[in-house]
Amino acid sequence: MRGDLMIAQGPLNSIRVLDFTERMQGPYATQMLADMGADVVKVERRVAITPDGRVDDRYGANGRYGRDQDDSTIYAAGFLANNRNKRSLTVDLKTAAGQAMIHRLIPKFDIVYENFRPGVMERLDLGYERCRELNPKIIYVSATGYGPNGPHAQKPGQDVLIEARTGWGEINSVDGKPVPVATAIADTLGAMNGAFGTVCAIVHALRTGEGQRVRTSLYESAIAGMAEWGFHYLNSPQGAPRRPRPGHASPYTPPPYGFYATKDGHIALSSGRQIGKLSRILGIDDLSQDDRFATYWARYENREEFAAIIEKALSAKTTAEWVELMEAEDMFVAPVNTMDEAFADPAVAHAEMVVELDTPAGPLKFFGVPYKLDRTPASVRTPPPLHGEHTDQVLAEAGFTEDEIAELRSSQAI
Repeated sequence: MRGDLMIAQGPLNSIRVLDFTERMQGPYATQMLADMGADVVKVERRVAITPDGRVDDRYGANGRYGRDQDDSTIYAAGFLANNRNKRSLTVDLKTAAGQAMIHRLIPKFDIVYENFRPGVMERLDLGYERCRELNPKIIYVSATGYGPNGPHAQKPGQDVLIEARTGWGEINSVDGKPVPVATAIADTLGAMNGAFGTVCAIVHALRTGEGQRVRTSLYESAIAGMAEWGFHYLNSPQGAPRRPRPGHASPYTPPPYGFYATKDGHIALSSGRQIGKLSRILGIDDLSQDDRFATYWARYENREEFAAIIEKALSAKTTAEWVELMEAEDMFVAPVNTMDEAFADPAVAHAEMVVELDTPAGPLKFFGVPYKLDRTPASVRTPPPLHGEHTDQVLAEAGFTEDEIAELRSSQAI
């Protein structure tokens, strides 16, 4: 690692990544590599604007994200949540000097990671074949919306659009109305697949000395992410998914499987094997012996009626009271927490899933790393960089002289 990132001790701490990614799918993936110790250099536009032309607001337009309501937009959060542990280098890739500068850097890196539409990097003279000429061992990762070619390849790749095309809206629908997932599920899955593919390529390179091209996309990741539900749709005669009520978690799974109202909130139940025990705790007739609910298909066909009976009984006590009673008998149960309650849970601190870093906007809370390695742990070390914060440092490490850096700056290449 370089500069202030020398304390990194993760398993990737000898790996260098030249990061041409924006928004979420790419930055989330390269942040995963950075957490594991890789030296990730984020290549950014010379002028501090966002991909859609807004003034750069990574710490808020006035640098007061988290402290000032008007400065605390979700756009700032999108950058901050996905770019810790990285350095920032700026360049104008549309200039010959900027391209030549990047060409000099590529032999000193192990990985190029980009998430533009197909053809963009080629037009900038930074496509896979060109990078492989400059560094035959390069691992070149492309994370696109729909893959390198095909009927949708040149269309905008954005999470909600991908959810719409891949059936997530229907599988999450209620009363026949499609519902988007409240978080960027396609971006998250695409990032994880991209990071996983990259690490597999690193293992291959360490064994053989060979680089290779790695591809992933939002579209493919969203389809694969449907897992058993998508598999069931493709192979069973059951047809399209139908959720009868918002609280039911899966359109194909019989109850109890979802969120159910209590006296003061909601409770989660998720095991059809515990219906007899659940009935006893609730003080109602054993629903497992009721013809309407005695079998898998009977419960599936009568999901709404099952939920109504359960919720009528649950209305007698609070969520906390029911959870205490059910956990005492090892029920599959959990309270449905608010965000405040979720992050106040002692388990969050125990798992070190929220860590605080000093940033240019003051102390901010970041997520911890959800995978723990005993010998080579990942770490959250540095806040997201300021725009171009490390340009001179990275270039000097690559052998650029002070005069060369000054010339790049005067020619507006950096």
